[in-house]
Amino acid sequence: MRSLESTRALLAGLILFVLCSCDAHFFVGDVRDIGGGYRIKRSGQPLQFALITPHENGGLIIDEIGWRNPIIIARGSGSEYWDAIDTAHARHIRISDATRKSDAAYQSIPIQSAGQAWDVLNGQKRLW
Repeated sequence: MRSLESTRALLAGLILFVLCSCDAHFFVGDVRDIGGGYRIKRSGQPLQFALITPHENGGLIIDEIGWRNPIIIARGSGSEYWDAIDTAHARHIRISDATRKSDAAYQSIPIQSAGQAWDVLNGQKRLW
């Protein structure tokens, strides 16, 4: 009887060791939070990224994205326009690239590819 308990304890310890040794992304899944309820979702082959609005499961397939609390700007795949989201006031507008580059509210927001943004975001904590 004692050896059965020892075997179970050893097995439980081994499982715990293996789980703790795994890459943290194993537990995170395919969605990462930005802020204000907005998230990036990774899916598909070839790999694509979507900007997901609060309380939704699907969203805009994006090529580029940037953020600075409370603003998120993202360019949809193949689009010449940007979606600008003010998460503090629940406002969503479309802007041209010229506006993004000239308007002080947007020009200071660093832009990166959706894949780079995915790598930057922590899968367990939103930014704001």
